Amino acid sequence: MLPEKESRVLGLIDENKQEIIEYLQKLISFKTVTPQDNTKVEGDDSKGLQNFVRNTLEEMSFSVDMWEVVSSELKSFPGSGDIQNRDLSNMPVLVGKLEGNGKGKSLILNGHYDVVPEGIVENWKHDPFKGEIEDSKIFGRGANDMKGGIAAMLHAVKFIQEAGVRIGGDLTVQTVPDEEATCMGTLACCQRGYTADAAIIPEPTDMKVLVAMRGSLYGKITVFGRAGHAELTQPHWSEGGAVNAISKAMKVIAALEELTDEWRTRPDKRHKFLDPDIIIPTVISGGKWQVTYPEKVEIQFGSIFVPGTRNKRQEIEEKLRNVANNDSWMKEHPPKLEAEEWSYGAEVDENEPIVKMGMAVLRDLGFEPALAGFGSLTDAVHLVNYSKIPTISIGPDYKSAHMADEFVEIEQLINTTKALALAIMRWCE
Repeated sequence: MLPEKESRVLGLIDENKQEIIEYLQKLISFKTVTPQDNTKVEGDDSKGLQNFVRNTLEEMSFSVDMWEVVSSELKSFPGSGDIQNRDLSNMPVLVGKLEGNGKGKSLILNGHYDVVPEGIVENWKHDPFKGEIEDSKIFGRGANDMKGGIAAMLHAVKFIQEAGVRIGGDLTVQTVPDEEATCMGTLACCQRGYTADAAIIPEPTDMKVLVAMRGSLYGKITVFGRAGHAELTQPHWSEGGAVNAISKAMKVIAALEELTDEWRTRPDKRHKFLDPDIIIPTVISGGKWQVTYPEKVEIQFGSIFVPGTRNKRQEIEEKLRNVANNDSWMKEHPPKLEAEEWSYGAEVDENEPIVKMGMAVLRDLGFEPALAGFGSLTDAVHLVNYSKIPTISIGPDYKSAHMADEFVEIEQLINTTKALALAIMRWCE
């Protein structure tokens, strides 16, 4: 049996489902696609969304702070994933703060508004940016990951206020850009000094409590060959003959697959909630002409790893040295590894009070509470590692994230709103 004030808030959420739905549809209508590589956002959709959310926060008496991140001004350090030359203009960060009465614990609600590109529009049955409804689902890019979470966290606060419930602890709401690329929006919040006793990110988790996530390293391996006429018999390379970079690249790819297999069996790669490390070749390019031996192949890769890993690049380099040492050409012309700034993983002890509270909330809403890990990273990595804030995630099913016809089930959207409302009231009481 829930306390009367909690029942009152949950009742308001049920009575105002349509308002939450329409708010999410509005968020989806802003085309806030994460810029790729060295490009920057064109247009004002990100600013438009943030001004829309800002109005919501101000209506709820939050003091607001909105600014654009200058990546070169962020403190860069191992694990930060900070890309110093990334242009984040036209992608503002928004933070709202609501002071409590000074008696309860403080809480951050964090959500990213950027979304991955829609991909091939013809593969969508529904317009990616209209928030169309069918079969009790809201469709659109970001409906699941994670504009639905933003709509839920804002309305959790709204209906707490409408029910006349006063929270004791300070409540901070953050809506941030670039989670899908660098997580620098949240890093900027951390380095601006925003902190709390705990944080919740309503990323999709299939209504489980997310407590662990893997870190990442992305990069490129260049494999070298020697050009020559492909129609002519070539002498050995030591006698000036051509060398096929594609053939050498096949050895490198095989070595990367061996490395993933090795990680699967290593004790230090075992984790209660996460799969072992992987390294996956994702893009390959090489060769210029059908009748010429290719003299260079580039292999782009992604490597995802369990929290606590600090030497991922070193492990990859060692594997490349091994494969080069077993090939006479590559021993003298070794593959070249170039890697972006790596991002650390994160985990929260399952005995943390915020974790136990999240489990209790789900139980009281009728779910079988469970802890979970996530194979990729979220903005929690900076809240946990940089700001030392115990951070969990609770949200809807993630199975449609990043897919064509991405959707969130309306029932799960409402349940996420309820879970957040109970968490706010209990944590900040």
